[in-house]
Amino acid sequence: MTIYQELTNHFKQLSVYDEILSILQWDTATMMPLNSRTSRITQINLITKRKKEIFKLIDKFGLFNKVDFSKLNNDELKNFELMKKKFDVYSNIPSELLVKLQKLSYECEGKWREAKEKNNYKIVKKEFINLYKAIREKSKILSDLWNLDEYDVLLSLYDRSFNCKEISEFANDVESFIIKKYDDFISRQNKKKILEFDSFLNENQQFQLSKYVMNKLGFNFKKGRVDTSLHPFCGGYADDVRITTKFNKQNFFSSFDALMHETGHALYEFGLPKKLKHQQIGKSGGMSLHESQSLFIEMQIVKTEEFNQFLERLLKKKFKKTSLAWKTQNLYLERSKIKKGFIRIEADEVHYPLHIIHRFNTEKKLFNDEKLIDYLPDVWNSEFKRIFDLEINSDNNGCLQDIHWYSGDFGYFPTYLIGAMIAAQLKSTINKDIPNINNLIKSGNLKVITKWLNKNIHVFGNKFSVNELLLKISGQKLKSHFYKNHLENRYLN
Repeated sequence: MTIYQELTNHFKQLSVYDEILSILQWDTATMMPLNSRTSRITQINLITKRKKEIFKLIDKFGLFNKVDFSKLNNDELKNFELMKKKFDVYSNIPSELLVKLQKLSYECEGKWREAKEKNNYKIVKKEFINLYKAIREKSKILSDLWNLDEYDVLLSLYDRSFNCKEISEFANDVESFIIKKYDDFISRQNKKKILEFDSFLNENQQFQLSKYVMNKLGFNFKKGRVDTSLHPFCGGYADDVRITTKFNKQNFFSSFDALMHETGHALYEFGLPKKLKHQQIGKSGGMSLHESQSLFIEMQIVKTEEFNQFLERLLKKKFKKTSLAWKTQNLYLERSKIKKGFIRIEADEVHYPLHIIHRFNTEKKLFNDEKLIDYLPDVWNSEFKRIFDLEINSDNNGCLQDIHWYSGDFGYFPTYLIGAMIAAQLKSTINKDIPNINNLIKSGNLKVITKWLNKNIHVFGNKFSVNELLLKISGQKLKSHFYKNHLENRYLN
């Protein structure tokens, strides 16, 4: 066995531990009894310690320094680079801090659930500040190691493709575009008459509809399942994907759209290279690409007029929906309706990027000035007022609405914006590659789309950065004009 193979065996063990952690985290959000959190924290901490022991073993024998690069092919060299980055994180951060971060994130997430239930940020404030400070400890260590800004460190842990400066340029461009076009978007919408639905889809019907389309897309229910949780997400791993959603009787397409979003994540996991499933190069290519897959399905496919033609036939056949409100044009207008609001996961496609830009700007402020963490609601509300011109009227409509920060995910939010931009660029590309794609969508022949995504994105795993992959697929690096053109075509034509 070569030293490189020895390294990959260690990383296979680490990957299996990560799979266990993912299922435990899914269970925490869905099935775990309320008073079991302390035991769960103990379980998570034990696995974290075991992972740390593997990294110590790699360090003890200096395996990274003994690899013979002359015998590695290009994929193995890339895998080595990705393994080394993961090793840097775990070997340079003290065990005590890693365990502390796990403990604080679980405690904070638990308090967040209580705070959200009672609509009171003060309930979670202490735990949140402690978690934030521990994350800063971690980012400072890695900042010194990699010679990066602390916030860039956090961004790189979710996506190695773009730094804060590059994301800021994208964000400023998109925000300026939306502000410039906003009145035109609203004016065009006001000229259209949208009929109210004269009946509803109950929870069971919502799930039946979602499951049918998920099957059409190729979701494997023998390797995946759907449950409910306070915040929709996709967890698990490639052989055991766990999706959660929230059902809403008043807005019954919200759960459908959320499940389509999470199905995009799941299809990516299912499509990753099987032979490399436990290696770093076989993982997803960062969270921006992951979000691009979910937003591609949700926004670029199932929100199109062509898909709504398919949806009209489906609703008529399965649920006897035949009135004008359930016809294609009204479904399309209703499901692409623009309305300013407080909640990100309920936002339409025009306002959604503004919600992400709001969080991105807030994160930058928190990491530029540590004192601001004591005033999170004020920082959040001030930036929200600047972008949306709305006064936050409750903590649940403000800084409590997202789980991400309270589970330690600082640096994650920008991947939604980058993902939306990637998705638009992919749609422009697939339109050229599959000229009859609109007819395929109308007919519900959606697996052709999944196969295209698998061939062009999924099978490459973590081999390429976003720009490298887009150059390979579309001939261009990530460009914001694809996204802006998409918004203009959908909301102004």
